[in-house]
Amino acid sequence: MLNIRASRPSDVQSIALIHAECWKDTYSFMPKEVLDDRNYNFRLSQWQKWYNEKRYEHKEGLFVMEHQRRVVGFCMCKPNNDDAIPYAQGELHAQYVLPKYRARGTGYQVLRVLTGYLLENNMSPMCCWAFQNNKIWQWYERMGFEKVVSRDRILNGIAVPEYGFIHNDPKGLLYGLSQHLDAA
Repeated sequence: MLNIRASRPSDVQSIALIHAECWKDTYSFMPKEVLDDRNYNFRLSQWQKWYNEKRYEHKEGLFVMEHQRRVVGFCMCKPNNDDAIPYAQGELHAQYVLPKYRARGTGYQVLRVLTGYLLENNMSPMCCWAFQNNKIWQWYERMGFEKVVSRDRILNGIAVPEYGFIHNDPKGLLYGLSQHLDAA
């Protein structure tokens, strides 16, 4: 199991590196120009801006995953501001872990932390998005998320199909995740 904690400004370089590397690994189906644009410098600027704008003061939760005190992943949730799923109050926005540290119950851990944060901040029901070519959306369905939207996200002028999901029972999800992790 990984240690998950709230991020600090000193984590920005690690978060940017993980974000850039995981995009290339996870979204290899993306057009090359999209992947090339989402490089380390792009991500570093993105996350420095997040801290400079004090997004954490706007109920955005940014957490890092550590293995032996080394940051090996990050996850983020925030208030939902996407009109495509207007009844969702919160959004699971990002979950990236270096490949070596995946499939150790990490997904359940991350989902428990993000769901707990959204519930604590009265952001329920919650939504998430997954690119159609990224099969993680099937895992979301197994976790009780319901597919409610299909659309194209425009990245670098290129349409990339994605699905939008909603979870109407985050308390039940949180309970199930805790039971699953306690049994592991």
